[in-house]
Amino acid sequence: MSSSPNPSLSPLSAADTLPGLPSQARPVSLGTGVPVLPLREEGDAITLEHWIYGVSPDRGYGTRAVSSGLNPQLYIRHLAGHFTPVRVEKTTGGSTVIDARMVHPANAAGEVILSILGRGSADEYNRPTIQNHTVIVPQSLLRSGRLTLAAVERATFDYDRGHPTILGNMDPLTVRLQAPAENGGAVPTIRRLMTKASMDTLVTRLMGDPHGRTLVLCRGATNEARNDLLYAIIEVLCLDAEVPLFACISDAPTLSAMNHFRLAIASRGVRADASWMLLDSSLEKPALPTLRSKALVYARVAAAYG
Repeated sequence: MSSSPNPSLSPLSAADTLPGLPSQARPVSLGTGVPVLPLREEGDAITLEHWIYGVSPDRGYGTRAVSSGLNPQLYIRHLAGHFTPVRVEKTTGGSTVIDARMVHPANAAGEVILSILGRGSADEYNRPTIQNHTVIVPQSLLRSGRLTLAAVERATFDYDRGHPTILGNMDPLTVRLQAPAENGGAVPTIRRLMTKASMDTLVTRLMGDPHGRTLVLCRGATNEARNDLLYAIIEVLCLDAEVPLFACISDAPTLSAMNHFRLAIASRGVRADASWMLLDSSLEKPALPTLRSKALVYARVAAAYG
């Protein structure tokens, strides 16, 4: 394998396209001039476009597989330079758990880029690798409650188990839709993992400083708990309280990738520049004053805590 010293920085370009991958997609426009993917609902399920970034035999890190209706060139700029932003020791240490999520806003038409970071298949020399399985998710269905990021995650796991070494073209990802009452919402998770005082502080930070970045410290939290908290923050703030979606990750990224994100969730503090603020998830009182102009956002947060 032609190894890459930092898989996060490996280019995902037109030249990196595997034989058989689509070079053209057929996006539609909602009258805004912004390309978006058409929704395809089939009964109680929807199919979503996705791609897999990881190691291919004799090629190293790059695009491994792309679904038939997706042109990844429309989306890769959002992940450029941080496709797998994990620390080197996690990549090379086969026994280290890699289990993180990234969320990015895709475009003005309301698509979410959800990236599932985990272990990939071992390379031809039996060395451990990392994989990024990325799905394009419509915000409209997330807001309706018929689709959740957790449901999309489960569908990617099912797909990866059934296609562990897929290369080239692949089918779109099928995800089951549900009634809003079925998913349980983010309320139990947000109450369990983050206090209201900490959430209010996060709202002030996000809305009061458009360039500020926040590291939410969840001491001793498992990978699964941090992933759940990331989804809950997105659901409460961006889908319910209508805070603009922002780039975020459920683990501490590498130093070179830190400033691609506005929010990171970690179990310990990390080195970062002055644009980052450390926010403990268990505050008893808000660390920042509330913003009077954002009363509706705080009210939506209060409703989530009951």
